[in-house]
Amino acid sequence: MVKKGADKGKSSTTAQSQPEIQANLKFELTRRRRLRSACRPKYTTAWAISDKESSRLLRAVNRQARRRKLECVFDSPSGARGRSEMWRRRRTSRPPAPNRRPSWRSLLAAAGASLAALVGTMGAPARAEDNAVSLAKQKSLTDTPGGPKDQLRKFGIDVDVWITQFYQGITAGAIDRTARYGGKMDMFLRVDGEKLGFWKGLKFNAQYEHYFGRNLNRQDLALLPVNVAQAFIEIDGYHSALSMTLTQELSEDLSVTIGKFNMLTLAAQTPLVGGGGIDTFMNRAFALPSTGIGVSSPESVADRLIIAPPYLLGGVAALKTKYFDLRVMVADPRNAQQARVITRPFERGVGAGLMASVPIEIGGLNGYHTLRVAYSNARGFDLDDIGETRQSIARLRGLTKKGFWFVSYAVQQYLMQSETDPKLGWGLFTLATLSDGNPNPVRWSMIVGLAGYNLMAGREDDRWGVGFYHYGLTQPLLSGLAARRINRRSEGGVEAFYNFAVTRWLRLSGDVQIIDPWNPLRARASYLGLRLQTIF
Repeated sequence: MVKKGADKGKSSTTAQSQPEIQANLKFELTRRRRLRSACRPKYTTAWAISDKESSRLLRAVNRQARRRKLECVFDSPSGARGRSEMWRRRRTSRPPAPNRRPSWRSLLAAAGASLAALVGTMGAPARAEDNAVSLAKQKSLTDTPGGPKDQLRKFGIDVDVWITQFYQGITAGAIDRTARYGGKMDMFLRVDGEKLGFWKGLKFNAQYEHYFGRNLNRQDLALLPVNVAQAFIEIDGYHSALSMTLTQELSEDLSVTIGKFNMLTLAAQTPLVGGGGIDTFMNRAFALPSTGIGVSSPESVADRLIIAPPYLLGGVAALKTKYFDLRVMVADPRNAQQARVITRPFERGVGAGLMASVPIEIGGLNGYHTLRVAYSNARGFDLDDIGETRQSIARLRGLTKKGFWFVSYAVQQYLMQSETDPKLGWGLFTLATLSDGNPNPVRWSMIVGLAGYNLMAGREDDRWGVGFYHYGLTQPLLSGLAARRINRRSEGGVEAFYNFAVTRWLRLSGDVQIIDPWNPLRARASYLGLRLQTIF
């Protein structure tokens, strides 16, 4: 029979029947369940078994354990004869634990487990063929079939979040060889008013931007920002910006849009070359070409030299036909980041522009030719007076001159194009501009290069590009600066990038730039950069 562990192996060897063993087991389990020991779990029973009875008794007890959903843990404490067994109830059969207030560690652990389970669920391919979309093929990390974003689209609401991180450094041409890390978060909201119950053709778009970290802009001596995505923020600080537009589609071909426009986002829609500095070229020469009619704040010399406000307050009328696309824009020529532009619009003048784009096919390959003209009645700095004025060059507060005009001609021509998706391909791009030269500081500019998507099998989401640019500064500006013993020249350079799509929502880019800065006393500078974009 079974005795306590204190008998130390002196138990009787009398054979027992199966019912007696089961009865003893039930009795011991009931009694031991009431015991509480500092060195044993609460729901644990233990007793000694003689050597002779151990094999037969263990077989019987194991059968009972399986029936009672118990698991056996063998334990041999030092100094004890024979073997002791410790039976512990499975977690599934334990009584419910008393209510306890969860700690913050438990909450964090639960949140982490939930997130891991969510990601694991999204990454697993669905069994149904119609919903078989793996994590690697999703457009964004959270865009799952039947998920929250998919449900919101049914009501006309589309939400996207982009987080782009930059690490860029000067590898040559600078004494300290500076490197900077920073980033940008973009939040997009697109609303279809008709699906929400409003009238047909009503659309609302909003973009919120938040910047963090540091960047090389204004740290080097280049005229054009080498990282345009972070070119219009406070120096080494946090900054946010909000853009909102309201569109009314009057017909399938005619629409009117008003609000605060993000010019970087609009530039990203340019075929082949793209824009915005997020997933294609980083230098401003390619990512945000000059508009030629902008007016900046008096304290910002860099913005004054490159006339192209990143944000504009105004309206656009767009007409799309079979043969051409036409756009007419009226805007405040100042940078709409300034609060005064919102509170007192068109205080310093009005800017107007006309853009006509004609699609042309060559050898069955798509191409686009775009002509743009613009004029502003705002007053700018008279560059002829720079040499005579006695005020600080940092302010450039000379006499003013009224009127800006600007003309540009752009071509994007595909050289290779996908048969299934015409938007996929690569080709030649070029842009030439001409301005008044005074008060415009840039008399002419030109960019040319090759860019587009990689058409290799399996790499269709990759983007690449290589380009050359040159910005010709106007002679009145160069002569005026030379009179003050400040020698400057026109600036040019080359840039190449490759955007590797790890997935459709995770992209890693490498970027290299070689620039002849506008300061002739500085050597040719080279820049290397890494860029990681995550789409949620």
